[in-house]
This record gives sequence, C-alpha cells and structure tokens, in this order.
Amino acid sequence: MNSVVPTEPGGLPARSSGWLRIVSLSLALAALAAPAAFAGVEFVTPIGNCTNKVDTIGDGKDLFLTAGSVQFEVFGNSVDLSNPTSGFRIATDSGTGTATAKIIQQRSGATNLGRGCGNTGSAVVQVDSDPGITSNIQRSLFFRMPLGDESRLQMTIRAIPTFAATWTSLQNNVSCIVKTGSFEKLDQDHKIRITLPPGSAQDQTTCNQNTLQVHIAPATGLGEIDVAAPVKFTATGLPNFMTANSPTAPTPASPTDIVFTLNVSGIRSLTAVSTSNIVVTSSNPHRTANLTFEVHPGIANGFTQAANCNNPLTGKSVKAGDLVQCELHLSLPPGNGQLITFQGVDRLCFAAGAPGVTYFASTGVGTTTLSGSGLIFQVPLRVQGGSMSTGQSCSSVTGVQQTVKFWVGQRDIESGADFTQDSIRIVNPQ
Repeated sequence: MNSVVPTEPGGLPARSSGWLRIVSLSLALAALAAPAAFAGVEFVTPIGNCTNKVDTIGDGKDLFLTAGSVQFEVFGNSVDLSNPTSGFRIATDSGTGTATAKIIQQRSGATNLGRGCGNTGSAVVQVDSDPGITSNIQRSLFFRMPLGDESRLQMTIRAIPTFAATWTSLQNNVSCIVKTGSFEKLDQDHKIRITLPPGSAQDQTTCNQNTLQVHIAPATGLGEIDVAAPVKFTATGLPNFMTANSPTAPTPASPTDIVFTLNVSGIRSLTAVSTSNIVVTSSNPHRTANLTFEVHPGIANGFTQAANCNNPLTGKSVKAGDLVQCELHLSLPPGNGQLITFQGVDRLCFAAGAPGVTYFASTGVGTTTLSGSGLIFQVPLRVQGGSMSTGQSCSSVTGVQQTVKFWVGQRDIESGADFTQDSIRIVNPQ
C-alpha cells in the first residue's frame, strides 16, 4: 500500500511539526529579547526624591543639566544590574567640552520599595562637565541591560550664563565711615566713590556700618533646567582694606548678593586716592563682571561738628551790640596757622569781635587764622542792630534770626565746598 505524503497548496511538501516547533521557539525568544532595550531607563529624579520626575523616557526631550558637577537618580527596570565599570558609558552627541559620568550608587527594586519608591531599580549618577563651556553640549548615557543591549538617556548640558553685577548699597551702609564726606554711585551703579571727611586718619571712633553689597543678576533665557549645579561667585582686585564673601547660588538662574566688608581703620588711614577695579567671576571663568571702588581720603583739615554760636550769658538770643563766640571743631590741629573764612548771611548784621578777626561789611565776608595744637577754637563776632541790606531791621523785640557760615580755607561757594553754619537771634537792647 502506498503512503500518501501530505502536501500544501501548490503541491509543495508540508513542513514537519518539529521544524514548526523550532520556528515557534525562535519567535518566542525574539519576542522576549526585543523589549529589553525599552525596559531600561524609565525616568530621572533629583537625589533623595523619587517622585519628582524631572525627565521621563519618551517625553520627547532631553534631560537638561547645567555645567559643573551634578548628581541625579535614574530609575528603570534592570538599571540596578548595569555594571558601573564596563556596562555604563557616556558618549558625545554634539558640542565641544569635557564631560565624564560615573555610577556612585546602585539600588535594587527591593531597596527602592523599602524607600517608598516602587519596586524599580535605580542608579545614582554623577556627571562632571567643564563649567567653562560657553555653549550647550549634548551627551548620552548608556546603561548595559542583562541581555547585553543598552538603554540610552540623552542629556543637554547647559552653559553657565552671563550675569550683571551692580552696587546696591546706600550711604547708610557706611555712614560712620563717610560721616560728613560724600558717597556716590556712578556709571549705572557699577562704581562707588567715597570721599572721607577731613581728618579721617585721626578718627578713632567705633564704626559698625562697614559693609557694601553687590547684586548678581544672571542673564535671562537660560532655558529649562532639570538638575542644576550650584554656581560660586568670587571677587578679585580688592583693596587691602576690603574683603568679600564668596556666595553660592543654588542654580545658574538664581540671583545672589556679594557682601564686601571694609576694614574701618584701614580705609581711614589712606593718604592717597585708592581706585580698585574689582572683577566678579562665576564658576565659569569666562563669565565676569567689572566694578569700581574709589576712595578719596580726608587728608585736608575740616570741621568735625557744626558751628555753635552763643553769647556767654544769653545763649542764642543776643542783644544788638553784644559779642557771640562761635565754637569751631577742626579735624586736625592747625599748628602754625589755619585760615578760616566766614560770611554773615546778611552782611550788615555782623562785625569783627576781636583783634585778629577781620570783617568787611561791604561783602559780608571775614577771615581769621587759628593756631595751636588744639582742635576746638572760638571765633568772636559782634552782632549789629541796624538795618539789613534788604532795608529790614537786623533786630527786634522778639529777635530776628541771623546766620553765619564758616569755611576751612578760602570761601568757595561755586564748588559747593563743605561749610558749617549756625544761627542766633538778635534782639533789641532794653
């Protein structure tokens, strides 16, 4: 009896069941192996926070880092099985700049389950990139999976941005240093000029207002940041009487402030103008901002207090024809002589009060020369009861207020040179 060989449509011999089993097994193995590359990296979180997903695989974007040293945690099935030495690598996608990566800790799914992070393995990764890059670069991390394939995490490393630095302090911040001097902010707040009061080198008073502040404002438009490296700012070019803190901003987009502390005795002892060109630099040495700090010492003589004019018996109310003693406080002893110029605001209401004091009623200006080793001096003037230059009376029953001004050296109204002044009331004699 002849056997019948099974055939398939078209007359071809039918395949044996054994061959079909081999094909079925091959397809099954391929089906198991194919998803492995997609079962690796799932999402990324900051260190210590497994619920804040800053990047998720398949979301259509890179993981955005900032230049410098950053750490983050990569979660995914089998990520904890990646070999940190031979099964993990970083590759260059685009851009020039050094970047390295390493796995510094691995956690199994069971460990993460105990942390409340789900039964998913993870690896803590540290990426170190050159903080001096000036444009963004792209890199990829590859994790080796158990079956030999790799799971890829794409990254963009953003350059630390430029920033602006401006002085924000006011005179009140250094009021006990400036005192009767001046405090100016110039060049759109990029420069401070301090003029110390006369005799500043002799000033030994306690001073606690001795700090100045600079505000750091990073440029806008840095873009999205998932994991940031802190940015440290330093200041160089400081004078020897100034120190600065070196603040750290939590991210390159965060503003911060630099506090400069002045050595009070050091700044007071200046004998020549001090001009400092200060350079503020971030963690990126290519990102800098320039500031200027200028100090003019008070090496000339001057007044340390306001003038105080009184009659020894009647105080501020002075009878016409009587004397007033105007007390002046100098910053330096006048030695062999210091010219003092004074002016009666109404020229006809004052006169010289003693030899050595000259006064010209035609101009209202007088002079005297102070000598000696002291700092406190009396300038005698005599008040008048006639008519003022305006035709009104210099005095009255209740008193008419009259003012006298004093300058160290020549009177210099045009330049606005510092002067001191005081007022008394001239009353009619009874």
